[in-house]
Amino acid sequence: MSNEVTGTHGSITLTKLWQVSLGDIADSGPIIKGSMLYVTVHNGTTYGIATSTGAKVWTFTTSGPNITTSEPAYDVAGNEVYAGGVDGKVHQLNPVTGVENTASGFPVLVTRATQTEKDASPLNVANGYVYAQTSAYDGDATPYVGHVVAMSTATGQSHVFNTLCSSMTGLIAPTACAQNRSGMWSRAGVVVDPDAAMNGEIYVATGNGLSDPGSGDYGDSVLGLAHDASALIGSYAPSNAAMLDSEDLDLGSSSPALIPRQSSSLTPLMAVSAGKDGTLRLLNRANLGGAALQTMSLSHGLYSAPAVYASPSGQTYVYVGLPSGVTAYTVTTTGGTTQLIAAWTASLSLGGSGTSPAVRDGIVYVAASNELVALNATTGATIASNTSLGGVHWEAPSISNGVVYCADENHNLTAFAIVPQSSGSAVRRRP
Repeated sequence: MSNEVTGTHGSITLTKLWQVSLGDIADSGPIIKGSMLYVTVHNGTTYGIATSTGAKVWTFTTSGPNITTSEPAYDVAGNEVYAGGVDGKVHQLNPVTGVENTASGFPVLVTRATQTEKDASPLNVANGYVYAQTSAYDGDATPYVGHVVAMSTATGQSHVFNTLCSSMTGLIAPTACAQNRSGMWSRAGVVVDPDAAMNGEIYVATGNGLSDPGSGDYGDSVLGLAHDASALIGSYAPSNAAMLDSEDLDLGSSSPALIPRQSSSLTPLMAVSAGKDGTLRLLNRANLGGAALQTMSLSHGLYSAPAVYASPSGQTYVYVGLPSGVTAYTVTTTGGTTQLIAAWTASLSLGGSGTSPAVRDGIVYVAASNELVALNATTGATIASNTSLGGVHWEAPSISNGVVYCADENHNLTAFAIVPQSSGSAVRRRP
């Protein structure tokens, strides 16, 4: 495939800078801070890597019976890296040396059942907390109870919201709850609301499990929690939640994606959510207890994280990565009513589960099978690609300072330079 295309945003080439073997699969995306990037692999090892050369500056290892598909998080305020492991804990690491800090309450236990409960999703840091969520391993073997853990970055003290038996506070052994499952294994992890009106509210989507708010059970639901996970603020469950549970169509295969405030809408604060059932839902995140504002059918179930982009023209886009490619939707408000309108689809092979797009400066980057692809964010036209990647599962690109970093199923992490070329008004391929 061509490595260069010109388009309305000008043209770029994606040039391979370096490639390093991680020794295992990093089934997510790396995080970047300054001259370092951080990535965790299946066996619970976290690496600090130099962005300029790909050299491994430090290595932090954990031991346990299974794998993790988590991703580290960086705390700007405390200048610390947080990493999950296969030991069921979240660790606080020095970003320069990788040395673990145990003086401020870390490491923090996030599961009491490492054989059956998985630290599956990327960690997130906001509001003075590190957020983690749990699920089961491949095969869905019980016992496990999905829960959200909010850990104070200052003290390590945590609040836990158990999505089943939610009246039980604190970290429980899954056998303590009469219900099971309701895991959260999405590629975005716990999502934090950036709108000041929402007071740092956090959101998760749960998988299979009993959906009965009256008994405190929230399987196959979208939940809004207080910033410290100490209280449930709102919940949404589709009317067919029982069927989703019985058919293993987890709503928790993807986190809600938050749409920037739409000032002309009667529901200005919205989110999009979808799961393995292949239904995309537009929700009012300020009132999750209401009905979905809109539902749309996808061509596949959603296992990746949607990306949201507010263009310079003021148009907001939502991008969904499915096994068959990327589909873009515009967020369109008419007469105060907001709807998602299909804008374009780019046919690509994004592995068996689909991968998560990333957007920067009017370009959508996506990890496809054996190539990294750049798409025009408003038209879907291919701008550039590079075939230095291996196969993909959940791997996703991360972008910083004109470089795209992406892992693959060959255990590699590759850096690609985004090299601008001359502008063009038409879209045309170059041989």
